[in-house]
Amino acid sequence: MPERTEHALLYIKYVDDALAEQGVAAVEGAISGISLRILARALPDGRTSVAVSLYRRVHRMRASGKAFHYWTHEKLTSMARTKKDLVVLREIDRRVGKSFTRHVFSGIMVESWIHGLSGTLQQWVESNPQARRLEGPKPEGVDSAVDQAIAAIREHIGKLPNWNDRFPLLAEDWQYRPASAYLPYLDAHDHAQVAKNLFGVRAYRRPLAREVERLDINTLSWFAMFRGLVPVDWLIDAMRTTETTSGHSLMERPLTSLQQRGIRSILRRTPQPVLRRILKEPVHQARRTLADAADCTAHRLAVTRDLDLLPEIIAARGQRRVRGSRDLEHLVRDLPAIERWHDSRGRTAQRVIQEEIYGLREMEDYNRVIRLLPEGTAQVADWNLWKNETFRVQALSLIEDRRRELMAARDRERYEREEARRLERIARQAERHQWALQTAALLDGREAAPGLNLVVAQDAETLSRWGAMLNNCIGAYAGELELDVFAAVCEADGRVRLNLQITQSHGVEQILGKNNRDAVRELGEAAQQVVDGLVAMEVRFHLDALGMDGLRLPQRTH
Repeated sequence: MPERTEHALLYIKYVDDALAEQGVAAVEGAISGISLRILARALPDGRTSVAVSLYRRVHRMRASGKAFHYWTHEKLTSMARTKKDLVVLREIDRRVGKSFTRHVFSGIMVESWIHGLSGTLQQWVESNPQARRLEGPKPEGVDSAVDQAIAAIREHIGKLPNWNDRFPLLAEDWQYRPASAYLPYLDAHDHAQVAKNLFGVRAYRRPLAREVERLDINTLSWFAMFRGLVPVDWLIDAMRTTETTSGHSLMERPLTSLQQRGIRSILRRTPQPVLRRILKEPVHQARRTLADAADCTAHRLAVTRDLDLLPEIIAARGQRRVRGSRDLEHLVRDLPAIERWHDSRGRTAQRVIQEEIYGLREMEDYNRVIRLLPEGTAQVADWNLWKNETFRVQALSLIEDRRRELMAARDRERYEREEARRLERIARQAERHQWALQTAALLDGREAAPGLNLVVAQDAETLSRWGAMLNNCIGAYAGELELDVFAAVCEADGRVRLNLQITQSHGVEQILGKNNRDAVRELGEAAQQVVDGLVAMEVRFHLDALGMDGLRLPQRTH
Protein backbone atom coordinates (compact mmCIF):
# COMPACT_ATOMS: atom_id res chain seq x y z
CA MET A 1 0.00 0.00 0.00
CA PRO A 2 1.44 3.42 -0.92
CA GLU A 3 2.48 5.50 2.06
CA ARG A 4 0.67 8.68 2.96
CA THR A 5 2.73 11.83 3.29
CA GLU A 6 1.79 14.44 5.86
CA HIS A 7 2.97 17.81 7.06
CA ALA A 8 1.90 20.05 9.94
CA LEU A 9 -0.18 23.13 9.19
CA LEU A 10 -0.06 24.15 12.85
CA TYR A 11 1.71 22.72 15.89
CA ILE A 12 1.39 24.45 19.29
CA LYS A 13 2.79 22.89 22.46
CA TYR A 14 3.06 24.24 26.03
CA VAL A 15 4.18 22.48 29.23
CA ASP A 16 4.35 23.54 32.89
CA ASP A 17 7.24 21.76 34.64
CA ALA A 18 6.43 23.16 38.09
CA LEU A 19 2.82 22.00 37.82
CA ALA A 20 4.04 18.56 36.75
CA GLU A 21 6.23 18.17 39.85
CA GLN A 22 3.41 19.27 42.17
CA GLY A 23 0.74 17.27 40.35
CA VAL A 24 2.63 13.98 40.49
CA ALA A 25 2.94 14.16 44.26
CA ALA A 26 -0.45 15.65 45.08
CA VAL A 27 -3.13 15.11 42.42
CA GLU A 28 -4.00 11.99 40.44
CA GLY A 29 -4.75 12.99 36.85
CA ALA A 30 -2.95 16.35 36.92
CA ILE A 31 -2.58 18.03 33.50
CA SER A 32 0.82 19.65 32.99
CA GLY A 33 0.83 20.25 29.24
CA ILE A 34 -1.38 20.96 26.25
CA SER A 35 -0.86 20.71 22.51
CA LEU A 36 -2.86 21.63 19.37
CA ARG A 37 -1.90 19.94 16.12
CA ILE A 38 -3.32 20.34 12.60
CA LEU A 39 -1.99 17.90 10.01
CA ALA A 40 -2.54 17.75 6.26
CA ARG A 41 -2.22 14.26 4.79
CA ALA A 42 -1.76 13.64 1.05
CA LEU A 43 -3.60 10.46 0.09
CA PRO A 44 -2.28 8.13 -2.66
CA ASP A 45 -5.12 9.08 -5.07
CA GLY A 46 -4.21 12.77 -4.92
CA ARG A 47 -6.83 13.88 -2.41
CA THR A 48 -5.93 15.64 0.87
CA SER A 49 -7.34 15.13 4.35
CA VAL A 50 -6.92 17.42 7.35
CA ALA A 51 -6.85 16.18 10.97
CA VAL A 52 -7.18 18.42 14.05
CA SER A 53 -6.64 17.21 17.61
CA LEU A 54 -6.04 18.69 21.06
CA TYR A 55 -3.68 16.72 23.31
CA ARG A 56 -3.13 16.93 27.06
CA ARG A 57 -0.22 15.64 29.14
CA VAL A 58 -1.76 13.65 32.03
CA HIS A 59 0.08 12.35 35.09
CA ARG A 60 -0.91 9.13 36.83
CA MET A 61 0.31 7.06 39.77
CA ARG A 62 0.71 3.31 39.61
CA ALA A 63 -0.36 1.10 42.50
CA SER A 64 3.35 0.55 43.21
CA GLY A 65 3.79 4.29 43.84
CA LYS A 66 5.71 4.96 40.61
CA ALA A 67 4.57 8.00 38.62
CA PHE A 68 4.21 8.16 34.86
CA HIS A 69 2.70 10.52 32.28
CA TYR A 70 1.35 10.30 28.76
CA TRP A 71 -0.18 12.51 26.04
CA THR A 72 -3.81 11.83 25.22
CA HIS A 73 -6.63 13.42 23.25
CA GLU A 74 -10.37 13.23 23.89
CA LYS A 75 -11.54 13.94 20.34
CA LEU A 76 -9.95 13.68 16.92
CA THR A 77 -11.60 15.60 14.08
CA SER A 78 -10.76 15.19 10.41
CA MET A 79 -12.04 16.60 7.13
CA ALA A 80 -11.53 15.18 3.66
CA ARG A 81 -12.96 15.34 0.16
CA THR A 82 -14.40 12.06 -1.08
CA LYS A 83 -14.13 10.51 -4.53
CA LYS A 84 -17.66 11.74 -5.25
CA ASP A 85 -16.46 15.32 -4.67
CA LEU A 86 -18.26 15.63 -1.31
CA VAL A 87 -16.64 16.85 1.92
CA VAL A 88 -16.82 14.57 4.98
CA LEU A 89 -16.34 15.74 8.57
CA ARG A 90 -15.55 12.95 11.05
CA GLU A 91 -15.23 13.13 14.85
CA ILE A 92 -13.77 10.29 16.92
CA ASP A 93 -14.65 10.40 20.64
CA ARG A 94 -12.19 8.27 22.64
CA ARG A 95 -14.22 8.52 25.84
CA VAL A 96 -17.14 6.53 24.42
CA GLY A 97 -15.24 4.77 21.62
CA LYS A 98 -17.54 6.05 18.86
CA SER A 99 -17.10 8.02 15.65
CA PHE A 100 -19.55 10.49 14.10
CA THR A 101 -19.45 11.20 10.36
CA ARG A 102 -21.45 13.74 8.34
CA HIS A 103 -21.20 15.60 5.04
CA VAL A 104 -20.76 19.36 5.08
CA PHE A 105 -22.01 21.77 2.44
CA SER A 106 -21.66 25.42 1.61
CA GLY A 107 -23.20 27.85 4.07
CA ILE A 108 -22.01 25.90 7.13
CA MET A 109 -19.25 27.25 9.39
CA VAL A 110 -17.02 24.19 9.56
CA GLU A 111 -14.14 26.13 11.18
CA SER A 112 -15.95 26.79 14.46
CA TRP A 113 -14.69 23.55 16.02
CA ILE A 114 -11.08 24.61 15.34
CA HIS A 115 -11.63 27.94 17.12
CA GLY A 116 -13.17 26.02 20.02
CA LEU A 117 -10.06 23.87 20.41
CA SER A 118 -7.74 26.89 20.21
CA GLY A 119 -9.88 28.65 22.83
CA THR A 120 -9.45 25.67 25.17
CA LEU A 121 -5.67 25.86 24.66
CA GLN A 122 -5.56 29.59 25.39
CA GLN A 123 -7.65 29.19 28.56
CA TRP A 124 -5.21 26.60 29.89
CA VAL A 125 -2.21 28.81 29.09
CA GLU A 126 -3.83 31.79 30.81
CA SER A 127 -4.57 29.71 33.92
CA ASN A 128 -0.96 28.43 33.99
CA PRO A 129 1.24 31.53 33.50
CA GLN A 130 4.43 29.56 34.25
CA ALA A 131 3.93 27.31 31.21
CA ARG A 132 6.80 27.43 28.73
CA ARG A 133 6.47 27.22 24.96
CA LEU A 134 7.99 24.23 23.22
CA GLU A 135 6.47 24.59 19.74
CA GLY A 136 4.40 27.20 17.93
CA PRO A 137 3.79 30.91 18.47
CA LYS A 138 3.52 32.83 21.73
CA PRO A 139 0.09 33.03 23.41
CA GLU A 140 -0.72 36.40 21.85
CA GLY A 141 -0.06 34.98 18.37
CA VAL A 142 -2.22 31.88 18.61
CA ASP A 143 -5.29 33.46 16.97
CA SER A 144 -3.42 34.63 13.90
CA ALA A 145 -1.69 31.23 13.57
CA VAL A 146 -5.07 29.47 13.74
CA ASP A 147 -6.51 31.80 11.06
CA GLN A 148 -3.56 31.00 8.78
CA ALA A 149 -4.09 27.27 9.37
CA ILE A 150 -7.81 27.60 8.51
CA ALA A 151 -6.90 29.38 5.28
CA ALA A 152 -4.51 26.53 4.45
CA ILE A 153 -7.28 24.00 5.18
CA ARG A 154 -9.58 25.75 2.72
CA GLU A 155 -6.87 25.56 0.07
CA HIS A 156 -6.33 21.84 0.65
CA ILE A 157 -10.02 20.89 0.89
CA GLY A 158 -11.30 23.28 -1.72
CA LYS A 159 -14.75 24.81 -2.11
CA LEU A 160 -17.58 23.14 -0.22
CA PRO A 161 -20.27 21.57 -2.45
CA ASN A 162 -23.71 23.15 -2.81
CA TRP A 163 -26.61 21.02 -1.54
CA ASN A 164 -29.15 22.11 -4.14
CA ASP A 165 -26.73 21.47 -6.99
CA ARG A 166 -25.77 17.97 -5.86
CA PHE A 167 -29.23 16.86 -4.62
CA PRO A 168 -31.83 18.57 -6.86
CA LEU A 169 -34.67 16.19 -5.85
CA LEU A 170 -34.42 16.84 -2.09
CA ALA A 171 -35.42 19.80 0.04
CA GLU A 172 -32.74 21.68 1.96
CA ASP A 173 -33.63 20.28 5.38
CA TRP A 174 -32.58 16.79 4.29
CA GLN A 175 -28.88 17.63 4.46
CA TYR A 176 -28.95 16.94 8.23
CA ARG A 177 -30.09 13.34 7.71
CA PRO A 178 -27.62 10.42 7.84
CA ALA A 179 -25.66 10.01 4.61
CA SER A 180 -27.08 6.53 3.99
CA ALA A 181 -30.51 8.12 3.45
CA TYR A 182 -29.70 10.82 0.89
CA LEU A 183 -26.59 9.53 -0.92
CA PRO A 184 -28.67 7.53 -3.48
CA TYR A 185 -30.10 10.91 -4.58
CA LEU A 186 -26.63 12.29 -5.41
CA ASP A 187 -26.64 13.99 -8.84
CA ALA A 188 -29.96 12.26 -9.69
CA HIS A 189 -32.40 14.38 -11.72
CA ASP A 190 -35.24 11.83 -11.78
CA HIS A 191 -36.46 9.06 -9.51
CA ALA A 192 -35.59 6.39 -12.05
CA GLN A 193 -31.90 7.12 -11.45
CA VAL A 194 -32.52 7.01 -7.68
CA ALA A 195 -34.13 3.58 -8.05
CA LYS A 196 -31.13 2.36 -10.03
CA ASN A 197 -28.78 3.69 -7.35
CA LEU A 198 -30.78 1.97 -4.61
CA PHE A 199 -31.51 -1.42 -6.18
CA GLY A 200 -29.03 -1.71 -9.06
CA VAL A 201 -29.39 -1.28 -12.81
CA ARG A 202 -30.12 -4.96 -13.44
CA ALA A 203 -32.92 -5.08 -10.89
CA TYR A 204 -34.49 -1.82 -12.08
CA ARG A 205 -38.19 -1.87 -13.02
CA ARG A 206 -40.40 1.05 -13.99
CA PRO A 207 -42.72 0.55 -11.00
CA LEU A 208 -39.67 1.03 -8.77
CA ALA A 209 -39.33 4.65 -9.88
CA ARG A 210 -42.96 5.37 -8.98
CA GLU A 211 -42.54 3.77 -5.53
CA VAL A 212 -39.30 5.67 -4.90
CA GLU A 213 -41.08 8.94 -5.67
CA ARG A 214 -44.01 8.05 -3.42
CA LEU A 215 -42.22 6.83 -0.31
CA ASP A 216 -40.16 8.59 2.36
CA ILE A 217 -36.40 8.27 1.80
CA ASN A 218 -35.88 6.66 5.22
CA THR A 219 -38.35 3.95 4.24
CA LEU A 220 -36.46 3.49 0.99
CA SER A 221 -33.21 3.04 2.88
CA TRP A 222 -34.93 0.18 4.73
CA PHE A 223 -36.03 -1.52 1.49
CA ALA A 224 -32.56 -0.95 0.02
CA MET A 225 -31.20 -3.39 2.59
CA PHE A 226 -32.94 -6.22 0.70
CA ARG A 227 -31.10 -5.42 -2.54
CA GLY A 228 -29.70 -8.66 -3.91
CA LEU A 229 -31.41 -10.70 -1.18
CA VAL A 230 -34.92 -11.01 -2.64
CA PRO A 231 -36.43 -10.67 -6.13
CA VAL A 232 -37.16 -7.07 -7.04
CA ASP A 233 -40.86 -7.91 -7.61
CA TRP A 234 -41.16 -8.74 -3.92
CA LEU A 235 -39.79 -5.28 -3.08
CA ILE A 236 -42.28 -3.59 -5.40
CA ASP A 237 -45.19 -5.49 -3.81
CA ALA A 238 -43.96 -4.52 -0.32
CA MET A 239 -43.61 -0.84 -1.35
CA ARG A 240 -47.12 -0.74 -2.79
CA THR A 241 -48.62 -1.92 0.50
CA THR A 242 -46.48 0.51 2.55
CA GLU A 243 -47.88 3.96 3.23
CA THR A 244 -45.65 7.02 3.31
CA THR A 245 -44.15 7.43 6.77
CA SER A 246 -42.91 10.99 6.79
CA GLY A 247 -45.00 11.74 9.89
CA HIS A 248 -44.18 8.58 11.78
CA SER A 249 -42.18 9.16 14.97
CA LEU A 250 -39.99 6.12 14.41
CA MET A 251 -38.99 7.22 10.92
CA GLU A 252 -37.57 10.39 12.46
CA ARG A 253 -34.83 8.23 14.02
CA PRO A 254 -33.06 6.57 11.07
CA LEU A 255 -30.94 3.48 11.52
CA THR A 256 -27.32 4.09 12.43
CA SER A 257 -24.54 2.79 10.20
CA LEU A 258 -23.68 0.18 12.83
CA GLN A 259 -27.29 -1.06 12.90
CA GLN A 260 -27.42 -1.16 9.08
CA ARG A 261 -24.30 -3.33 8.93
CA GLY A 262 -25.73 -5.65 11.57
CA ILE A 263 -29.10 -5.96 9.81
CA ARG A 264 -27.46 -6.69 6.44
CA SER A 265 -25.30 -9.37 8.08
CA ILE A 266 -28.47 -10.98 9.48
CA LEU A 267 -30.46 -10.71 6.25
CA ARG A 268 -27.67 -12.18 4.11
CA ARG A 269 -27.82 -15.36 6.18
CA THR A 270 -31.62 -15.63 6.14
CA PRO A 271 -33.48 -17.76 3.55
CA GLN A 272 -35.67 -15.96 1.02
CA PRO A 273 -39.00 -17.39 2.27
CA VAL A 274 -38.30 -15.85 5.68
CA LEU A 275 -37.29 -12.55 4.06
CA ARG A 276 -40.59 -12.47 2.18
CA ARG A 277 -42.48 -12.82 5.47
CA ILE A 278 -40.47 -9.91 6.89
CA LEU A 279 -41.34 -7.76 3.85
CA LYS A 280 -45.04 -8.40 4.53
CA GLU A 281 -44.73 -6.91 8.04
CA PRO A 282 -45.24 -3.17 8.70
CA VAL A 283 -42.01 -1.34 7.98
CA HIS A 284 -41.68 0.33 11.39
CA GLN A 285 -42.21 -3.02 13.17
CA ALA A 286 -39.59 -4.90 11.15
CA ARG A 287 -37.10 -2.01 11.43
CA ARG A 288 -37.45 -1.82 15.20
CA THR A 289 -37.19 -5.58 15.69
CA LEU A 290 -34.16 -6.13 13.48
CA ALA A 291 -32.47 -3.00 14.86
CA ASP A 292 -32.73 -4.54 18.34
CA ALA A 293 -31.21 -7.76 16.99
CA ALA A 294 -28.40 -5.83 15.28
CA ASP A 295 -27.55 -3.98 18.51
CA CYS A 296 -26.38 -7.24 20.07
CA THR A 297 -24.37 -8.34 17.00
CA ALA A 298 -22.66 -5.23 15.61
CA HIS A 299 -20.65 -4.04 18.62
CA ARG A 300 -17.18 -3.22 17.35
CA LEU A 301 -15.16 -4.01 20.50
CA ALA A 302 -16.67 -6.48 22.93
CA VAL A 303 -19.11 -9.38 22.57
CA THR A 304 -20.83 -10.28 19.28
CA ARG A 305 -22.91 -13.22 18.04
CA ASP A 306 -21.67 -16.00 15.78
CA LEU A 307 -23.93 -15.21 12.80
CA ASP A 308 -22.36 -17.94 10.69
CA LEU A 309 -24.46 -20.42 12.68
CA LEU A 310 -27.73 -18.64 11.83
CA PRO A 311 -28.53 -20.67 8.64
CA GLU A 312 -28.03 -23.94 10.54
CA ILE A 313 -30.24 -22.73 13.41
CA ILE A 314 -33.03 -21.71 10.99
CA ALA A 315 -32.80 -25.05 9.18
CA ALA A 316 -32.92 -26.97 12.47
CA ARG A 317 -35.93 -24.97 13.67
CA GLY A 318 -37.67 -25.13 10.31
CA GLN A 319 -38.24 -22.21 7.95
CA ARG A 320 -42.00 -22.38 8.41
CA ARG A 321 -41.61 -21.85 12.13
CA VAL A 322 -39.69 -18.58 11.60
CA ARG A 323 -42.84 -16.55 11.01
CA GLY A 324 -41.39 -13.05 11.01
CA SER A 325 -38.80 -10.61 12.30
CA ARG A 326 -39.61 -11.30 15.97
CA ASP A 327 -38.81 -15.01 15.64
CA LEU A 328 -35.65 -14.13 13.71
CA GLU A 329 -34.58 -11.74 16.49
CA HIS A 330 -35.03 -14.45 19.11
CA LEU A 331 -32.85 -16.83 17.09
CA VAL A 332 -30.12 -14.17 16.77
CA ARG A 333 -30.14 -13.44 20.49
CA ASP A 334 -29.83 -17.15 21.28
CA LEU A 335 -26.72 -17.54 19.12
CA PRO A 336 -23.48 -18.27 21.02
CA ALA A 337 -21.41 -15.20 21.87
CA ILE A 338 -17.83 -14.66 20.71
CA GLU A 339 -15.32 -12.19 22.10
CA ARG A 340 -13.21 -9.97 19.88
CA TRP A 341 -10.67 -7.92 21.78
CA HIS A 342 -8.72 -5.23 20.00
CA ASP A 343 -5.56 -3.50 21.18
CA SER A 344 -3.92 -6.46 22.94
CA ARG A 345 -1.17 -4.25 24.33
CA GLY A 346 -3.75 -2.02 26.00
CA ARG A 347 -5.52 -5.02 27.46
CA THR A 348 -2.24 -6.37 28.84
CA ALA A 349 -1.39 -3.03 30.43
CA GLN A 350 -4.86 -2.81 31.93
CA ARG A 351 -4.54 -6.30 33.39
CA VAL A 352 -1.15 -5.45 34.96
CA ILE A 353 -2.58 -2.30 36.53
CA GLN A 354 -5.56 -4.22 37.90
CA GLU A 355 -3.24 -6.83 39.42
CA GLU A 356 -1.22 -4.08 41.09
CA ILE A 357 -4.38 -2.46 42.45
CA TYR A 358 -5.54 -5.81 43.82
CA GLY A 359 -2.12 -6.38 45.43
CA LEU A 360 -2.20 -2.90 47.00
CA ARG A 361 -5.63 -3.62 48.52
CA GLU A 362 -4.32 -6.90 49.97
CA MET A 363 -1.39 -5.04 51.54
CA GLU A 364 -3.73 -2.41 53.04
CA ASP A 365 -5.96 -5.17 54.47
CA TYR A 366 -2.91 -6.82 56.01
CA ASN A 367 -1.68 -3.59 57.61
CA ARG A 368 -5.19 -2.88 58.94
CA VAL A 369 -5.42 -6.36 60.50
CA ILE A 370 -2.04 -6.29 62.23
CA ARG A 371 -2.91 -2.98 63.95
CA LEU A 372 -5.42 -4.96 66.04
CA LEU A 373 -2.79 -7.52 67.09
CA PRO A 374 -0.37 -7.12 70.03
CA GLU A 375 2.64 -4.95 69.19
CA GLY A 376 5.53 -6.92 67.72
CA THR A 377 3.36 -9.79 66.44
CA ALA A 378 3.72 -8.88 62.75
CA GLN A 379 5.72 -6.47 60.60
CA VAL A 380 4.10 -3.53 58.82
CA ALA A 381 4.47 -3.98 55.04
CA ASP A 382 5.35 -1.47 52.35
CA TRP A 383 5.09 -2.08 48.60
CA ASN A 384 8.68 -3.30 48.13
CA LEU A 385 8.30 -5.77 51.02
CA TRP A 386 4.89 -6.90 49.77
CA LYS A 387 6.35 -7.87 46.38
CA ASN A 388 8.49 -10.46 48.21
CA GLU A 389 6.71 -13.76 47.54
CA THR A 390 7.79 -15.42 50.82
CA PHE A 391 6.66 -12.49 52.96
CA ARG A 392 3.37 -12.18 51.08
CA VAL A 393 2.53 -15.87 51.57
CA GLN A 394 3.22 -15.60 55.32
CA ALA A 395 1.19 -12.38 55.56
CA LEU A 396 -1.80 -13.86 53.73
CA SER A 397 -1.61 -16.93 55.99
CA LEU A 398 -1.67 -14.63 59.03
CA ILE A 399 -4.72 -12.81 57.66
CA GLU A 400 -6.46 -16.14 57.05
CA ASP A 401 -5.72 -17.35 60.61
CA ARG A 402 -7.02 -14.07 62.00
CA ARG A 403 -10.16 -14.37 59.88
CA ARG A 404 -10.79 -17.88 61.19
CA GLU A 405 -10.36 -16.70 64.79
CA LEU A 406 -12.87 -13.92 64.24
CA MET A 407 -15.31 -16.31 62.58
CA ALA A 408 -14.97 -18.74 65.49
CA ALA A 409 -15.60 -15.90 67.96
CA ARG A 410 -18.66 -14.76 66.01
CA ASP A 411 -19.99 -18.32 65.86
CA ARG A 412 -19.51 -18.68 69.60
CA GLU A 413 -21.31 -15.41 70.30
CA ARG A 414 -24.14 -16.40 67.98
CA TYR A 415 -24.49 -19.79 69.73
CA GLU A 416 -24.59 -18.11 73.13
CA ARG A 417 -27.27 -15.67 71.97
CA GLU A 418 -29.40 -18.46 70.50
CA GLU A 419 -29.02 -20.55 73.67
CA ALA A 420 -30.06 -17.61 75.83
CA ARG A 421 -33.12 -17.05 73.63
CA ARG A 422 -34.00 -20.75 73.84
CA LEU A 423 -33.80 -20.80 77.64
CA GLU A 424 -35.84 -17.60 77.84
CA ARG A 425 -38.47 -19.12 75.54
CA ILE A 426 -38.62 -22.27 77.69
CA ALA A 427 -39.04 -20.14 80.82
CA ARG A 428 -41.89 -18.16 79.23
CA GLN A 429 -43.63 -21.37 78.14
CA ALA A 430 -43.28 -22.81 81.67
CA GLU A 431 -44.80 -19.63 83.08
CA ARG A 432 -47.68 -19.78 80.59
CA HIS A 433 -48.24 -23.47 81.37
CA GLN A 434 -48.44 -22.81 85.10
CA TRP A 435 -50.85 -19.92 84.53
CA ALA A 436 -53.02 -22.07 82.22
CA LEU A 437 -53.31 -24.84 84.81
CA GLN A 438 -54.30 -22.40 87.55
CA THR A 439 -56.85 -20.59 85.38
CA ALA A 440 -58.35 -23.88 84.11
CA ALA A 441 -58.79 -25.11 87.68
CA LEU A 442 -60.46 -21.80 88.58
CA LEU A 443 -62.94 -21.79 85.67
CA ASP A 444 -63.76 -25.46 85.05
CA GLY A 445 -67.31 -26.27 86.22
CA ARG A 446 -68.14 -22.71 87.39
CA GLU A 447 -71.51 -21.15 86.63
CA ALA A 448 -71.16 -18.39 84.00
CA ALA A 449 -74.86 -17.40 84.03
CA PRO A 450 -78.15 -18.93 85.17
CA GLY A 451 -78.42 -22.28 83.36
CA LEU A 452 -74.97 -21.92 81.72
CA ASN A 453 -71.72 -23.48 82.97
CA LEU A 454 -68.04 -23.19 81.95
CA VAL A 455 -66.21 -26.29 80.73
CA VAL A 456 -62.42 -26.17 80.13
CA ALA A 457 -60.95 -28.37 77.37
CA GLN A 458 -58.30 -30.82 78.60
CA ASP A 459 -57.34 -32.51 75.31
CA ALA A 460 -57.36 -32.02 71.54
CA GLU A 461 -60.31 -34.39 71.09
CA THR A 462 -62.53 -32.04 73.06
CA LEU A 463 -61.50 -29.08 70.92
CA SER A 464 -62.20 -31.06 67.76
CA ARG A 465 -65.66 -32.03 69.01
CA TRP A 466 -66.49 -28.42 69.91
CA GLY A 467 -65.35 -27.27 66.47
CA ALA A 468 -67.65 -29.81 64.81
CA MET A 469 -70.59 -28.79 66.98
CA LEU A 470 -70.21 -25.04 66.38
CA ASN A 471 -68.73 -25.27 62.86
CA ASN A 472 -65.64 -23.18 63.67
CA CYS A 473 -61.85 -23.65 63.76
CA ILE A 474 -61.22 -24.09 67.46
CA GLY A 475 -59.92 -27.59 66.78
CA ALA A 476 -56.87 -26.03 65.04
CA TYR A 477 -55.66 -24.60 68.37
CA ALA A 478 -54.67 -27.99 69.79
CA GLY A 479 -50.99 -26.95 69.77
CA GLU A 480 -51.77 -24.18 72.29
CA LEU A 481 -53.40 -26.42 74.90
CA GLU A 482 -51.98 -26.00 78.42
CA LEU A 483 -50.43 -22.68 77.29
CA ASP A 484 -53.75 -20.90 76.68
CA VAL A 485 -57.13 -21.73 78.21
CA PHE A 486 -59.93 -22.92 75.87
CA ALA A 487 -63.39 -23.01 77.50
CA ALA A 488 -66.98 -23.56 76.39
CA VAL A 489 -70.23 -22.10 77.72
CA CYS A 490 -72.59 -25.11 77.91
CA GLU A 491 -76.19 -25.64 78.86
CA ALA A 492 -77.22 -28.17 81.51
CA ASP A 493 -77.70 -30.94 78.89
CA GLY A 494 -74.12 -30.40 77.60
CA ARG A 495 -75.01 -28.41 74.52
CA VAL A 496 -72.17 -26.01 73.64
CA ARG A 497 -73.27 -22.42 72.98
CA LEU A 498 -70.02 -20.39 73.02
CA ASN A 499 -66.26 -21.00 72.70
CA LEU A 500 -63.66 -18.87 74.50
CA GLN A 501 -59.91 -18.45 74.08
CA ILE A 502 -58.15 -16.94 77.09
CA THR A 503 -54.45 -15.99 76.98
CA GLN A 504 -52.12 -14.88 79.75
CA SER A 505 -51.10 -11.66 78.02
CA HIS A 506 -54.51 -10.37 76.83
CA GLY A 507 -57.23 -12.34 78.59
CA VAL A 508 -60.31 -13.32 76.54
CA GLU A 509 -59.42 -12.87 72.84
CA GLN A 510 -62.38 -14.75 71.30
CA ILE A 511 -65.94 -15.41 72.51
CA LEU A 512 -67.87 -16.77 69.52
CA GLY A 513 -70.91 -18.94 68.88
CA LYS A 514 -71.95 -21.21 66.04
CA ASN A 515 -70.48 -20.28 62.66
CA ASN A 516 -68.35 -17.65 64.51
CA ARG A 517 -71.38 -15.52 65.39
CA ASP A 518 -71.11 -12.82 68.06
CA ALA A 519 -72.10 -13.80 71.60
CA VAL A 520 -75.18 -11.53 71.60
CA ARG A 521 -76.51 -13.12 68.40
CA GLU A 522 -75.99 -16.55 69.95
CA LEU A 523 -77.29 -16.06 73.52
CA GLY A 524 -79.10 -12.74 73.49
CA GLU A 525 -79.25 -11.05 76.92
CA ALA A 526 -77.60 -14.07 78.56
CA ALA A 527 -74.34 -13.15 76.78
CA GLN A 528 -73.97 -10.05 78.98
CA GLN A 529 -74.52 -12.21 82.07
CA VAL A 530 -71.69 -14.53 80.90
CA VAL A 531 -69.35 -11.55 80.50
CA ASP A 532 -70.30 -10.18 83.93
CA GLY A 533 -69.68 -13.60 85.48
CA LEU A 534 -66.21 -13.88 83.89
CA VAL A 535 -65.28 -10.39 85.07
CA ALA A 536 -66.41 -11.39 88.57
CA MET A 537 -63.98 -14.31 88.38
CA GLU A 538 -61.23 -11.74 87.58
CA VAL A 539 -60.90 -12.79 83.96
CA ARG A 540 -59.62 -9.94 81.73
CA PHE A 541 -60.93 -9.12 78.24
CA HIS A 542 -58.91 -7.92 75.27
CA LEU A 543 -59.96 -4.50 73.97
CA ASP A 544 -60.44 -5.92 70.47
CA ALA A 545 -61.75 -9.35 71.44
CA LEU A 546 -63.77 -11.12 68.73
CA GLY A 547 -67.49 -11.58 69.38
CA MET A 548 -67.93 -8.63 71.80
CA ASP A 549 -70.19 -6.51 69.58
CA GLY A 550 -73.16 -5.27 71.62
CA LEU A 551 -71.54 -6.18 74.96
CA ARG A 552 -70.07 -3.92 77.62
CA LEU A 553 -67.46 -4.63 80.24
CA PRO A 554 -68.53 -3.73 83.79
CA GLN A 555 -66.21 -1.53 85.83
CA ARG A 556 -64.20 -3.58 88.26
CA THR A 557 -64.12 -2.38 91.85
CA HIS A 558 -60.91 -2.43 93.85
